[in-house]
Amino acid sequence: MSSIFDRFELSSFKRMYENAAAVHKYSGKNTLLILIDMANCILHDHIGYMEYNLFHFVNKSKKDRQTYVTFDYSQYLFKTLNEKEYIDLFNDKLKFNVIFKDFLGRDFLNISESSFEDFEKFCKGKDVFFCKPADSCSGKGIYKNIRIDENSDLKNIYEYLKENKLFVEGSILQHPQMSKLNETSINTIRVTTLLDKNDEAHVMYALQRIGIGGMSVDNVGSGGIYTVLSEDGKIINPCWSDKTISTYTKHPTSGMDLIGFEVPYFKQALELCKKAACVEKHIRYVGWDIAITEKGPLIVEGNPLPGYDMPQNYFVTNKDTGLKPDFEKILHS
Repeated sequence: MSSIFDRFELSSFKRMYENAAAVHKYSGKNTLLILIDMANCILHDHIGYMEYNLFHFVNKSKKDRQTYVTFDYSQYLFKTLNEKEYIDLFNDKLKFNVIFKDFLGRDFLNISESSFEDFEKFCKGKDVFFCKPADSCSGKGIYKNIRIDENSDLKNIYEYLKENKLFVEGSILQHPQMSKLNETSINTIRVTTLLDKNDEAHVMYALQRIGIGGMSVDNVGSGGIYTVLSEDGKIINPCWSDKTISTYTKHPTSGMDLIGFEVPYFKQALELCKKAACVEKHIRYVGWDIAITEKGPLIVEGNPLPGYDMPQNYFVTNKDTGLKPDFEKILHS
């Protein structure tokens, strides 16, 4: 979206009121006054009603509010650090795979440029693989695992993939420890990196994302939950759900205790992201989605416009200031 005003115009007043009611519940302040302050933040501070709640702005001074990465500042980072003509290298998943093949930990095949014999060879030894669009315009919405066995009609599958301009990847088998979080989804960690003027990569934050129920994805927008990880890769604060506007110390489906969970290979995951961040230096601000397998971490994909709200969520950080000073220190040192 082009500006915070688009978000305000398209936002649901019902959701705005729900967030104001939540703020009232923990602050005790008048709901109408909260709504007025929310509207003022949207118009002047460029902070949406959800962020107002997440950042605990109701209890913050103007000075503390200015420490937060806002929608506009996030856009500034994106436009300043990531060169426009190179953005497609990340948005086009096939181009991304080619550039970062050494970090993927799995094979892939461009069906559009491959023969049926190439596809047969790719399938050999596999009982499942993943397919997705080669670019953002083709095969829209088609992201799925395809299971195969000796009875599968590979020719028919090949034609389907070719017709929909999809490419295929080997499947990801996540670490059993990560499956405890939610066994039906790959529960990725989001690691955001920033390159300084000397091309040194800095990890800005790491988030744990968790699917719920029978979800096959861990996306927050699909109902998943998340939290900020500690410096040693542990869950030390509750997880948050945008959908329910609630925190969870136990998994909402399984009841598993989330506090104290430790991500395997966490330090290796951070190092992997720092190395990947130095591969394409025209894109200096990236959010990496990392899967953890028994053999170690691997990159699922990279996002040149990382979210700014989740790592500043008071409910999962227990911090009274935002991340803007951290970015400013690296950018201007």
